[in-house]
Amino acid sequence: MLSIAPAGFRAHALDGAMLYFDPRSGTHVRVQTAATAHLRRTAPRVAMFGITNACNLRCAFCSRDATRPSTWTVPTAAAALQGLAAAGTLEVAYGGGEPLTFAGFDELVAEVGGTTSLAQHVTTNGTLITHQRWRALAGRIGMVRLSIYDDLRWRTAAAVLTTANQRWGANVLVDDAALGGLPAVLADLAARGAEDVSILTYVGEPARTLSAAGAQRLAALLVDAPLPARLSVCAGDRVPVSRLPTGLAPAGDCGAGLDFVSITPDGRVLACSFHDAPGAGHPGRTADEILAEWRTRRAELAAPSARSGCARLLRIVDADAAPPIAIWRAFSGNNSGDCVMVARFQTSEAAAAYLAELVPGWVPEEPISAAWQVLYEEARLPKPALNDDGDAYVSMPRELTAIGRSVIALGYDADDQFATLRGLAWVRDGDVAPDGVHLHGTLTVLAAIRARDVAHAHALRDAATPHRAWAHGRYVFIAAAMGQQSELAPIKAQLETLAAGAPLSVVILEEDECLDAKVVAVLQRLGVALRERPRVAIWFPGFDGATGAAAFSRSLRDQMHVRIGHSIVVEHVERPKRLAVLAARQGATTRVTLGDEVGVWARYWIGDETVWKAQKGGVPVTALQAALGATPLLTDVSVEPWGERATMVRARTRSPLEALRRMAEFATAASAHVTGSMHDVDELAWVFRRLITDVDA
Repeated sequence: MLSIAPAGFRAHALDGAMLYFDPRSGTHVRVQTAATAHLRRTAPRVAMFGITNACNLRCAFCSRDATRPSTWTVPTAAAALQGLAAAGTLEVAYGGGEPLTFAGFDELVAEVGGTTSLAQHVTTNGTLITHQRWRALAGRIGMVRLSIYDDLRWRTAAAVLTTANQRWGANVLVDDAALGGLPAVLADLAARGAEDVSILTYVGEPARTLSAAGAQRLAALLVDAPLPARLSVCAGDRVPVSRLPTGLAPAGDCGAGLDFVSITPDGRVLACSFHDAPGAGHPGRTADEILAEWRTRRAELAAPSARSGCARLLRIVDADAAPPIAIWRAFSGNNSGDCVMVARFQTSEAAAAYLAELVPGWVPEEPISAAWQVLYEEARLPKPALNDDGDAYVSMPRELTAIGRSVIALGYDADDQFATLRGLAWVRDGDVAPDGVHLHGTLTVLAAIRARDVAHAHALRDAATPHRAWAHGRYVFIAAAMGQQSELAPIKAQLETLAAGAPLSVVILEEDECLDAKVVAVLQRLGVALRERPRVAIWFPGFDGATGAAAFSRSLRDQMHVRIGHSIVVEHVERPKRLAVLAARQGATTRVTLGDEVGVWARYWIGDETVWKAQKGGVPVTALQAALGATPLLTDVSVEPWGERATMVRARTRSPLEALRRMAEFATAASAHVTGSMHDVDELAWVFRRLITDVDA
């Protein structure tokens, strides 16, 4: 770890890492080593400062609460920012309202620039920027972000900023209707000197949420953008583009209320500007008040916004974990998540043969190659969707390897990359592990080795350092966290060296802070026989998934099953692999559950067939509780809103077909749409039993 910050850089402690930041250039150096493990945050990294609520425009889509008074003055604002800077805050981004309408804005920028090391930025509509006005601000603003509208006014501001050698970028708000004109806007921005463009999505306006087709189209436009393009974190996981792995925010989260806070024009602290319900926020008139709220109200600040479209409701995905040392230049970043496939085969030779099929056509993180498309076509699997250039939207894995009898693929995307690849594994007589489709936190390799005897098992456990390991009879279980680099190769080498030819099997889990305790609990129960009853759950993705599920349901004829929306659950399946292959050829994914008791869920909504276009409110919670809460079929029933659009029911049952059929019948009676499925109740217990079966085979 660097003992002092490099010249011109400021040091900012993160949780377990140190960030060095140059406020002049936006250069970040993030260091995470054993020497930084003890570090913890002392202040938000960024203050989003709504310096005024006044604005010279009246835009219908403005996110600010126009009822808030503007109470900041130059002295009070400067004092608050000086205190935050002293506590460790690195950047302030002025907004509002229109910050250039704030009386004394130029004076405030000069005062903060002369007394702190804060990088100062401003988001503006640009209509008040002139050559004369900018002379007072020149050299003091790090980045200007121009909000782009459907008129020509921003171009005047762009000319002023470019002439003054001021770094500037653009914020462009998009929905489906805006995508047609987006390429021309991006080309215009590039020609006029914009450094980058931030693509923003609507929050709080369900009618303007990107459709699935719009998200795919936007992804293609961003890939071909003529200037660096960044996607708002509020897009969640809807747009399949790569994201910058900064490690600034917790895994799977946008960082609102932790990495940054929003300070309102009336001196209150919010997680972000979309947390502006009437009365929201707590006093934040001084640095001490702001920091006190940041430190003591973590749970409140970590909650999602009540507005539809909040990324925390849309289950935002996290970027590929940042490496121990990461360097980038930017004033903000975005996150995405890990896609994982684990396919088990009957023998290590079968796994190697499957891998050998894939490797010749594999180019890491490139679109699906022609060679793989041939493999898919020969297996009668769906062809990947292509963009206008003929390339597949979905990419190939960044890592692809075999460990024992398992073939593991890791990728990085905002969507599931591996639906067809898993289908090919089923076709090749593999057994694809449930889950592991899209994980949002740190990944862990869970391995099992069958030792020669108990003494050998204990020796292997002791030799597994630095990984966590448990010995149970002749078996050794090892949990190897993939850490910031998320690389399989070194862990594979360690496990194979440790096993030294002994039977080895692995799965991928999402790291859980309670994993150690859960493993111990599972090991304590390994001697208890679990009632086993294999079933198959098939899921048809996409907005038209219900249509695909209905067609597949008809093909099952006399097979005991139930369809609920996008999903089909099948009982008494003699050949699960055959059913999985048939489903894969129809574009569906398959989960095989083993427990006699399973968890079931159903999601209800009113309105359009797609939940994203549903009417606000969903099915009343009380009605669902009355209809489903009393049935003896279900235990541990939970009914709660699912965002703003739907209602979710979760329960346990030993009769999933009948339970899901009742749930579907309720939807019909309530004139609602529904989808649902099932999963094993204690999935980790079954994971361990699968591992033991693998190494005993």
